[in-house]
Amino acid sequence: MKRNIIDKACLPLSAFKDENSFKLYFFDVGILGAVSQWAPKIILDYDYGTYKGYFAENFAAQEFTGSGAGELFCWRETTAEVEFLREIEGKLLPIEVKSGGVTKSKSLNVFAGKYSPDYRVIMSARNLKINRERKLHYYPLYLASRFPLPGG
Repeated sequence: MKRNIIDKACLPLSAFKDENSFKLYFFDVGILGAVSQWAPKIILDYDYGTYKGYFAENFAAQEFTGSGAGELFCWRETTAEVEFLREIEGKLLPIEVKSGGVTKSKSLNVFAGKYSPDYRVIMSARNLKINRERKLHYYPLYLASRFPLPGG
């Protein structure tokens, strides 16, 4: 599966994708782990180092695809990148994926300043939390296939 890269967040997203720029994902993070040729101890100890982010992104892509999300898109402009853009009920929602509990995201703030989405989403190791005042929704990564939750 692949994620299309766009530099303009307008609907329809498919009209703004760069045909020569995309990111590939495995259909299953288990395959990603096997291709990485790590010793079982590294996987069992969850000692991926900086590679954790790739696993988290691949997991989110796998879950989005499995839940029928259709084409995957990301937004990239200069040094800012938001991992996923999802169209939900005619609105664009930016989704940042983090592999741990640290959830600061400069790129998400850049996107919000430019496009003023209804809300922003960070998927990470944190618990579910909705901050309506800051228009920021935190989803645990394991809920990626359920995004967006009803009433969210």
